[in-house]
Amino acid sequence: MAGTPFDEAASTWDQQPRRVALAKAIGEAILREAQPTCDTNVFDYGCGTGLLGLYLLPHVASVTGADNSAGMLDVLRTKIAEGRFDNMKALRLDLQSDPVPDDRYEMVVTGMVMHHVADVSRVLQAFHRMLVPGGVLCLADLDTEPGNFHPPEVAASVHHHGFNREELKARLADLGFVGATDVTATTMRKETADNGEQKFPVFLITARRGE
Repeated sequence: MAGTPFDEAASTWDQQPRRVALAKAIGEAILREAQPTCDTNVFDYGCGTGLLGLYLLPHVASVTGADNSAGMLDVLRTKIAEGRFDNMKALRLDLQSDPVPDDRYEMVVTGMVMHHVADVSRVLQAFHRMLVPGGVLCLADLDTEPGNFHPPEVAASVHHHGFNREELKARLADLGFVGATDVTATTMRKETADNGEQKFPVFLITARRGE
């Protein structure tokens, strides 16, 4: 598996407070909307350094963090080792090209990842397969935006400038998910070139795999 643009950024990823705050806001929305329990095994796709998965960890049975960036996973594995988290593990995986793992989960979560995924349909199909019947998908990402959320240096890794919530829920329904709902998990604010400020809503869509 080739390296990713995120490998070099991994060592300093957590040093930006807005990233930590974003993961916390998404995690809070997941706890509120999906209500995982101490019996819930979670698959965190595009886990990065584990900010979201580690936030959820005290509330669930286990978290498997998966990412295609070796650099990000190295940081996460260090956190797991230092925290002695025996109910969390890190897995290198790209669901656009790798086989779907055999393990099944009560919950799949992904935070600010899908706009970096070229083949969204393939990954959503994989999520459906990885959930047990009745399991919950929690998908957090940007509302459709004009393309100025990301700086130019990471533009090559961005395949979608956010998503239309209703269109995404319809795609989930076509794949066999039911009961999709959406909320705004948080709103990010970024300065613009003219020294103004632009707001970028981040949604959380939850849906269940049909029985």
